[in-house]
Amino acid sequence: MQKDKISIIRRKIKYPRIELKTGVPVLILPQNSSFDETEVLDKHKRWLRQKLEFIEKTKKKYKNQKIYQRSENDLIKLVTSFVDEYSKILEKKPSKISFRYMKTKWASCSKEGKITFNSVMKYLPPRLIRYIVFHEMAHLLVSNHNKNFWRLIKKEFKNYTHYEEQLFGYWFLLLEESPKSKDH
Repeated sequence: MQKDKISIIRRKIKYPRIELKTGVPVLILPQNSSFDETEVLDKHKRWLRQKLEFIEKTKKKYKNQKIYQRSENDLIKLVTSFVDEYSKILEKKPSKISFRYMKTKWASCSKEGKITFNSVMKYLPPRLIRYIVFHEMAHLLVSNHNKNFWRLIKKEFKNYTHYEEQLFGYWFLLLEESPKSKDH
């Protein structure tokens, strides 16, 4: 991995880390630290190479997937119907739902029970939207991704790892190949 192909950012963090949320490596270093960029990258180059190879393999596998064309209003209606359905099953409702363009995730659930969905979800197949809704609503009951969380997910989505893989594939498909993903 060439250092010139990696973005380097300094933030208020304690330890260095590498992020690949957009498929491009970003080395994040503590603001006022003496961590050597090259040393950190050398230490993690095998891991980084494996992750980048996996991303490339995933991009190839999902490059011909159908990109759905639905309006933001249609997305809101679909998500709302899934939220209503799962509110009954889980006996828990989000305090609020909202939609906005997000650069690094499909959705998020706050401690207060507010769920925010990425407006780019409008390009996903309904089955993946359903999965994202359930995943976020499961966080209303279990806040982190521990064994209890995945047990709950598995009750509704037996093969949840397949959904996770598809979402990973669609992420890079929409990130790179769909100009519409930029029209959030």
